[in-house]
Amino acid sequence: MDPESRRDFWEKLFELADGGTTILVSTHYMDEAERCHRIAILDRGVLVADGSPAELTGAITGRTLAVQSNTPRRVRRALMDVPGVISAAQVGNTLRVLATQGDMVDRLQQAIAAAGLHGEITESEPNLEDVFVSATRSREAAQTGAAA
Repeated sequence: MDPESRRDFWEKLFELADGGTTILVSTHYMDEAERCHRIAILDRGVLVADGSPAELTGAITGRTLAVQSNTPRRVRRALMDVPGVISAAQVGNTLRVLATQGDMVDRLQQAIAAAGLHGEITESEPNLEDVFVSATRSREAAQTGAAA
């Protein structure tokens, strides 16, 4: 769907909601989910998180960082080996890194330097994609730990 038609579609949904209609939206697109009043994240049929977008991003487990680099794919490979890194997703020349711990900046910078690469690390506000990854990966880790 083109962007203008998509906006019109969402506008119609909001008009229905304003009129008192309850609407259930199922989507894999987090930018669409951000438009909703309340979100439930399911992982293989199990509820792993629910709340408003603000509640979910405010309660995220871990820390979200942005790493700007001219070689993001190579930096990503170096960072994925750092204990505590849950994910690193490329958006343009920036990596969105989700980590389990708060003191990761120095360790990430060391891993980048040890690989002979360069990257500038800054803190980033979590978004719903980060929430989704955190909630589903945490459940996966818990299941793997329980199986061991």
